Amino acid sequence: MTKRISALPKRNRKDVVGEGTGMIAIKATELEYIENRTYKGKGKGWSLDWLWGGGILILFLVFRPWEGGPLLYLFLGVSAVLIFGFIYHYIAPKRYFIANRQTGMLKLPTSEKKEAIWVAFDDGFGFEKTVYASSFYTTLYFITKPEIKPSLSFSLALFETEDYWNFIVWYMDKNRPLPPGKAFDPYREQDFERRKAAGFPKPLYPSSIPTPEFTEAQQKERKRIGGW
Repeated sequence: MTKRISALPKRNRKDVVGEGTGMIAIKATELEYIENRTYKGKGKGWSLDWLWGGGILILFLVFRPWEGGPLLYLFLGVSAVLIFGFIYHYIAPKRYFIANRQTGMLKLPTSEKKEAIWVAFDDGFGFEKTVYASSFYTTLYFITKPEIKPSLSFSLALFETEDYWNFIVWYMDKNRPLPPGKAFDPYREQDFERRKAAGFPKPLYPSSIPTPEFTEAQQKERKRIGGW
């Protein structure tokens, strides 16, 4: 996928961010955008805790371990795996995806066993891969260019992939206003003044849609100084 804003990000608006909100995004400013990619088995407004307990209960009813024999050992083995998964989503190593708008760098937590790697956004591209696992779903990857070593591949989004790509391209274009989302509102004025001081340089990446300033007055000033 080329670095182009093709549509207004809708599902990936950053309206609510922060630890404890249930959202994957924990920080969204004019400097950095951070997502918590730590395995937790949780999402907005819900938790997978019920899955572990419910799974063991179902196994208990299906395998009837009270009858003894091989079914008892099978029940204990599968239950041990479920219990480990339950514990692990509380002790998993912290993994953060960081997009630095000012430096144009991404921090990719490619492995739980290795240090996250910084790579320039311009040194890679978006790639969608569709697979079938009970149903078709598409994953958006950030992949480094062939000449960049070591080569890296990182999963950016599992759903709304094109929408997410529009968001990240817009955010990483430091010459454009911050993308839509209430979380960015406290930082828009500061970001505007930074770009104004630089003379409102032209955008780094093309866009198929307008990306106006937050206010009409700011838009007029950008047009007067930067010519766009």
